[in-house]
Amino acid sequence: MNQSKIQTITYMPGEFILREGAKCDSLFVVKEGQIQIFRMDSHKNRIPVGIVQSGEYLGEMSLISDRPHSANAVALTKTVCLKFTTDALEEQLKSVPNWLVALTRGLVFKLHRTNDVLKRNGIVDESITAAVQAIESKIKKTAA
Repeated sequence: MNQSKIQTITYMPGEFILREGAKCDSLFVVKEGQIQIFRMDSHKNRIPVGIVQSGEYLGEMSLISDRPHSANAVALTKTVCLKFTTDALEEQLKSVPNWLVALTRGLVFKLHRTNDVLKRNGIVDESITAAVQAIESKIKKTAA
């Protein structure tokens, strides 16, 4: 893979990595840190969707489906990511069988549809909310 299509980027706590509704142009792999994934409800309240940590990735659904980001991603802790451009991913997909690419795109479409249903119905996973609060509390104690 062409290394010029991969960047290492550091995000500080509170810094946005992805914004809901924005066009996607990259895939991010988390080398270190923790990221909160959330959507905004109609009252501008955060609805936690997940936490992404070292070794995990984000932006893949939008990149594969060529749709805007379905959620926001903000660094909870100092976070270092590898940023892969669309070109870098497309280059890799050329070596993957067409049926596997189609299967992956189909699964991403189904996930988008499920996310839309959850958002419309205001369903919240309380365990994610608790995990985010625990991380934020730990950071505040460390800073004090």
